[in-house]
Amino acid sequence: MTTRHSFQQALRGCRNVALAAALVVATGATGALAAGDELLSRLEGEWIGQGTVRMGPASPPERIYCKIANKLVSGGAAIEQNGRCAVGTNSGSLKGKISARGDGKYEGSLDSPQTAGPASLAGEATDNRIVLQAQFIDRFSRKPSLSIIQLMVGDGGAYRLVSNTLNPESGKHFETSDILFKPNKKKK
Repeated sequence: MTTRHSFQQALRGCRNVALAAALVVATGATGALAAGDELLSRLEGEWIGQGTVRMGPASPPERIYCKIANKLVSGGAAIEQNGRCAVGTNSGSLKGKISARGDGKYEGSLDSPQTAGPASLAGEATDNRIVLQAQFIDRFSRKPSLSIIQLMVGDGGAYRLVSNTLNPESGKHFETSDILFKPNKKKK
């Protein structure tokens, strides 16, 4: 389907995927930055992601593909991200920055086609996992929304993003995305 309605549905479903893929894309507004952050440094580079996304609590999973570029800034205490994710024949760009605030705390914001204005991200890390809460206004429903995003950084040069979104009707969270990112190995 190529109607405006189906495009909006695809973007709505990508909302949390974009947020998950953009986990690395927050920008902190307060406090001093931490010195170079070990977890963020492991996310630097170009990445290809593949996984699944659900457009709503009753929707079946769909395949999603992402291409993301992460750049360390602020002496390694923050990472800027630019990228694009696609579901079926539709795609959307995302851009943001995540900043380490010290003591395992992270915060920032995300601009994506699925949010009306930037999403606010805040959370913390333990071991090799960053867990963030994403608060945003859904561009299509114009309602406040909340997602929990987990970024699991592996030792083998990959990372996994899983997001769960609050269903406003039931009050329960449902898994909206699960994406595995691997380094983009360019052909020479």
